[in-house]
Amino acid sequence: MTDPRPTGSVASLVAELLDRALDDAELREATKHVARTAASRELLTRSTFIFRLGPEWLGLPSSVIGEVVETRAIHTLPHRREGAMRGLVNVRGQLTICLALEPLFQPGTPATPGGARQNPVSRRLVVVAMQGQRLAFEADEVHGSHRFDPDILRSVPATIAKSVASFTTELLPWDDHTVGLLDAELLFHALGRRLG
Repeated sequence: MTDPRPTGSVASLVAELLDRALDDAELREATKHVARTAASRELLTRSTFIFRLGPEWLGLPSSVIGEVVETRAIHTLPHRREGAMRGLVNVRGQLTICLALEPLFQPGTPATPGGARQNPVSRRLVVVAMQGQRLAFEADEVHGSHRFDPDILRSVPATIAKSVASFTTELLPWDDHTVGLLDAELLFHALGRRLG
């Protein structure tokens, strides 16, 4: 059966329907639907900032990363040659404490730079902001932020080195590597104790 109305009138009815304003109830329902969809999408994905220290690929929550810049001169402080502090670094005119993460993950590693670096050109300074504090550390390589489904995470096996495992919450398979996801609060609490 054919529609007795002319084609032009169907098109004008569709245009009229699309152009009309939503009433309050329809608008509230559409807003709820969009909010539910965004919330469920957020639950299904997480974001981590992936970087490499030595042979280890590690991840910190993307929310604590302030910026990534090229490495620059680190000014050492007198009587602070041991421990986690490397010195102070100027990032956009602001003096920022530069830390060494390596001694936490690889005991016996000095806080001062040196050692065999595979590619000094790829090194970057990562600035983090947490609990009102701004700190920096050097990474041998930076991938950047990566979104993933939490269902693909694996538990940390007991065979992993105890120093790394104590800060790692889960393992993320990524690009033929395994990334140790770090507990940012625990990591920076341990660094704070070493700085004190």
